[in-house]
Amino acid sequence: MSTATAEKQPPTQGVELKASDFNIPPCPAILTKLLRETRSDDPDPRRVSQLIGADVALAASMLNVANSAYYGLRNKATSVQQAVGMLGMNAVSQRVTGLLLQQAFPAAGGGMERYWKSSMTTALIASLLSRETRMLSPETCHTYALFQNCGMPVMLKKFPVYADIFNGTALNHGDLILELEEERYATSHAKIGAQFAMSWQLSEALCLAIRYHHDLPTTPALRARASADTRALVAIGLASEQIYCVATRAVCHEWELGGAWALQEIGLSEEEFAGMPARIKGGLTL
Repeated sequence: MSTATAEKQPPTQGVELKASDFNIPPCPAILTKLLRETRSDDPDPRRVSQLIGADVALAASMLNVANSAYYGLRNKATSVQQAVGMLGMNAVSQRVTGLLLQQAFPAAGGGMERYWKSSMTTALIASLLSRETRMLSPETCHTYALFQNCGMPVMLKKFPVYADIFNGTALNHGDLILELEEERYATSHAKIGAQFAMSWQLSEALCLAIRYHHDLPTTPALRARASADTRALVAIGLASEQIYCVATRAVCHEWELGGAWALQEIGLSEEEFAGMPARIKGGLTL
């Protein structure tokens, strides 16, 4: 059997796969340089602008983000340097990270268009929910929601037969996606996604939230060991998925399992949360 054919099939039962067995996109050199600058004791906005401006596509995307309705800036940015000055270092680094993630997995067939629409909209909801609840920074929540399921396109690329899990057709009501992935592939998108996030130098809280976003809502012992930031990220991510599902008339089965915990974690009653989808949907294009 050729290598190309082998990679299209699930592993032999009992063979545990590791993140190194997958072709995780390497951290872009520009992101490494950008994070080094923005995390320094005295970051230089001009240097950050130069790094972004050196990539024409990234610079254009950054300007589009800065001038979007989400930020609602009174004066529009006409240069990357203006965008950096208006948004601030944290917002810029988080947004650039998300833009580079999208470049790593182009929306070109295989369900990627649907994946990116869902991921990008949920990320926007997460940032808006962060503002509403005043938990963490909107940019951090946006980045988390974008990366939450990043292990899925990695698995799809290695195993085309993963498509039925990727598009949801393999899951019946009540099925747990991690159990199905472990049974078929001896790993899960949560494990692969966490390794992905670590290799792209995301914070520890973000990496742990990605690793345990399915387990933490239903496992008190795991929550007891998790940091407040990790718990908040998972809770906001789950609540954002529920809002997206309500807006698109879909069903979020994860909400049935962990919704009560998520609301408690972000400090919202069921009545308060019930009004969120309508309030947030007004600022979205679904």
